[in-house]
Amino acid sequence: YNFERNILRTLLALQEHLELSDAELKKVMIRMPSIVGMRFDDNLKPTLDAIQNHLNLSKSELRKMVLIIPAVMAYSFDNNIQPKLNWLQTTFHLDQNQLCHVVQRQSMLLNASLNNTLIPNLEFWKECFTRDYNHQCSDDDALAEIIRLPRQMTQSHQRLRKRAALFAAHGIPNRFLWGRAEYTDEKLNVWISKFVSKNSDGIVDKAIF
Repeated sequence: YNFERNILRTLLALQEHLELSDAELKKVMIRMPSIVGMRFDDNLKPTLDAIQNHLNLSKSELRKMVLIIPAVMAYSFDNNIQPKLNWLQTTFHLDQNQLCHVVQRQSMLLNASLNNTLIPNLEFWKECFTRDYNHQCSDDDALAEIIRLPRQMTQSHQRLRKRAALFAAHGIPNRFLWGRAEYTDEKLNVWISKFVSKNSDGIVDKAIF
């Protein structure tokens, strides 16, 4: 690619469109180096416009999303982003305003794989809640709690399963992993040690709801 004709033109167009500072543009480039092979009008702007229009985002909200997950600009809206939005709205019975609120609050949902992360993680958490509460927790209750903290669905499913196995090895119900799935290994091990110590002293565990 010719630097001035292609790369620089793309970067300057993106910077102007999102009102990015030089430092913010550099951050986007570092986190999404593939941008140098894209054209603003052909590749980036259609996706940005579709996201902004579908989620009713202001320019500042769109800018914030891009700074958090620059890769979202490279996704196909129709083949990648739209299916995730449809799944979220259908699965959690969200109206359009609720959907916009959830995604604006947790934009990492758009960066997670629908089939490899979001769907299996949802099933994992639903199973945790219903099984650990002897099926007294309904699907609707579980869904309400999951969408309250949607970031818990964006964790690596493989990592989530490994941590569930670690909890099982210590006799800790998986529901206590809720809200702690994103802990670092060190922080989680400290929490496990404290939990085991407290319960060995006869302290009754508490429900998360």
